[in-house]
Amino acid sequence: MWRTMLCLAIGTLSMGEFAVRAEPPFVFRDVGESAGIFPHAEGIRGHGAAWGDVDGDGWPDLFIATFHNAGSKPSLFLRSVKGKFALDPQEHLHTSGMGSGALFADFTNSGRLDLYVSNCAHGKKGDPAFSAPNVFFRNDGGGKFTDISQESGTCPPLYEGRGVAAFDYDGDGLLDLLTCEQYYSPKVKRGVTLYRNRGGHRLENVSEAAGLPVGFGGLCCLASDFNADGWPDIFLTSGAGEHRLLLNDQRGHFREASGVNDVLRWPNSKGEDTPAGACVADVNRDGLPDIVIGHHFKTPWITPIPIRLYLNRGVQNGEPSFEDITEAAGLQPLLMKAPHVELQDFDNDGWPDILVSIVKFKDGQPHPLIYKNLGMTDGLPRFKEEVWGINDFPDEEDRKQRSSGKLFAKMLEEKKFVYMAPCATSDFDHDGRLDMFLPNWWIESRSLLLRNETPGGNWLQVSIEGKAGVNRMGVGAKIHVSPSGQSSAASRIGSREISIGYGYCSGQEAIAHFGLGKTERVDLVVEFPHGKGKLTKKDVAANQRIVLTP
Repeated sequence: MWRTMLCLAIGTLSMGEFAVRAEPPFVFRDVGESAGIFPHAEGIRGHGAAWGDVDGDGWPDLFIATFHNAGSKPSLFLRSVKGKFALDPQEHLHTSGMGSGALFADFTNSGRLDLYVSNCAHGKKGDPAFSAPNVFFRNDGGGKFTDISQESGTCPPLYEGRGVAAFDYDGDGLLDLLTCEQYYSPKVKRGVTLYRNRGGHRLENVSEAAGLPVGFGGLCCLASDFNADGWPDIFLTSGAGEHRLLLNDQRGHFREASGVNDVLRWPNSKGEDTPAGACVADVNRDGLPDIVIGHHFKTPWITPIPIRLYLNRGVQNGEPSFEDITEAAGLQPLLMKAPHVELQDFDNDGWPDILVSIVKFKDGQPHPLIYKNLGMTDGLPRFKEEVWGINDFPDEEDRKQRSSGKLFAKMLEEKKFVYMAPCATSDFDHDGRLDMFLPNWWIESRSLLLRNETPGGNWLQVSIEGKAGVNRMGVGAKIHVSPSGQSSAASRIGSREISIGYGYCSGQEAIAHFGLGKTERVDLVVEFPHGKGKLTKKDVAANQRIVLTP
């Protein structure tokens, strides 16, 4: 029993560049040094990461949010040219605060990505960093940013921000902003907040009028169309495990989904250091969005629990229904925190895998914790934990330790394991395989830029350049992929909605990545949000990035 449960841990390692042996099914190499991440990202308490091409050169740049206290460096912004990074000289982007998340988004349909940084401003201990509010930077072109935090209306004082997402909730063609506030304080001040985009980088708090729960605290907020009506809904994780799925009525108001929240209720929640990030994607190729939720338990090695997977069982009368398939899908209890989760196809076999923001080091080589999607068995998707090698932490003596600080200190000394809070994915080197950046919260340990070198199948990456009432980034568009000439649901390779801001404190590019396995040519059907029509593109060659427009 314990052998199957010993699947992750925490620690540190100063990584150089190591080629991983071919035995593990997922092969990653730490390229932080050669890619130019270091020495800039040395000595940080990293707690947020976001990818976005801010200068339009086709290569994603990287923002790293930090807890700028206790010896840590401030947040930093790294510009990329063909996958090689250099520190951006704009000093005002190196923000000082409790950086807890970030997101690049085009709020004016200008083709320029603005930057929003979420700070956990709880005002404690007399340190100015603990009181710094969220920050909003306007992209004036070429990645030159101006701080518009005050006039934007989105950066209130003493807001204990965590996750952030952007989506067009009211169908006006402009991206709106969604933020969430942590639940650790005795009383949540504002909670989840929805800002309506009024144009010109001016946004208005419409949370109460839109029907969002007042004072609701949690660590993750995201948007997706859960009931297949073409309008984005909202999903919120809760500190008490009382998650919320809010359905969009297509008139700028949200209501709680009927009966769903009982199914999504988090088991064994302690109400303190519990559920964290979430991600939505189609894990079983039925065209419906499923949900995976990670956890941030304080002492999971004492009472191990798994991340949880909820399968979308369909929509009736506008109401989606879900089934908790965690155990049946093969997700085992974990003995360490697993805050960030993400559904992506890391071996390009056509089935999205589950990433958890934990890395094991075997013979000095990094192995991120990924549950491989094995496909369907008896009507259910099955996953297999793929951390290569035998995990030897926490041992039986460690599992008696109730002080997380002492346990973490031991792992820092042993240099075998590490868990990160965020883990933002991107194909930063344009080779068709999804890579990942894991910012390290421990100053004594390096962050990781893990290049995916997994042998795998064909792939396709799709982005949308919206117009005619569709936001420029195409957020909310659904893309369905099938083998060329085969249009039946049974032949579907995958479905994915373009979204930005999910998992835990992570920002992604507005790109849908599909693994295609052995398929070399595919047909695409794109459903634009808010009933703005469909687009069909046939006989598309694999192994390329394409941009589609309405």
